[in-house]
Amino acid sequence: MTQQSIVKGGTQQKLGSAGFIIGAILFGISGLLMPHAAKPTSDLQEMLKPLGEHQFLTYFSSLSMSLGFWAVSIGAAGVYRSITTSDVSASRAAWVRFGFYLILIGTALWTVSLSLDMVAANAVADWLVAPIGGKEAAWSTVVAVSTFGKRILPMTWIVYWLALALLNTGMIKSDVYSQWLGWVGLIVSIPMIALGIVQVFTPRSITLTLIFSTLMLLTTLWDLATGIWIARKAW
Repeated sequence: MTQQSIVKGGTQQKLGSAGFIIGAILFGISGLLMPHAAKPTSDLQEMLKPLGEHQFLTYFSSLSMSLGFWAVSIGAAGVYRSITTSDVSASRAAWVRFGFYLILIGTALWTVSLSLDMVAANAVADWLVAPIGGKEAAWSTVVAVSTFGKRILPMTWIVYWLALALLNTGMIKSDVYSQWLGWVGLIVSIPMIALGIVQVFTPRSITLTLIFSTLMLLTTLWDLATGIWIARKAW
């Protein structure tokens, strides 16, 4: 098999590297904007209240994170293109191909999930200012939106990080990318998939939120490292 390297100056690879780096930056911004959402309590009202109290901050955080996932999908497109156009066997290319297709689905699910966070923030804000007689009805709306979002979120984690696991397996099997990039991405993806499965059957908790935040941080660092690695080859 002929080894294929990333062509310096290639437009798609330059865009791909920029996508990973910009995505990582946007994830970091989103995390800084949303520290109030990780309030240490298991009470649903106390947990959700900050979303309404900081309504516009929640909007900006959710939008920043959505844009981050869109940017990373551009990076994934660069990985997909660089491997499927190289001289690799069909079985090796299949890993990254399925990973790329699935990452598009995962990005769509993230967009829906984060949009629901914005809807929840608006519903909580309405509940906070509702008159005494309307509090119960307003809270019912909050619970409905929150419950719907809770059902989507675990599947979003499973689909998105399964996609990253397949993409990284393709990177490991190809001669295009450094092996350590693929292995790190795969090692981070597997526990996130497991966390999504656990979240399907358990109520939200502080522990699971902290584990997710840690794995999301590691994924962000992987995005940044991958973007920089590709940039050094492509720019």
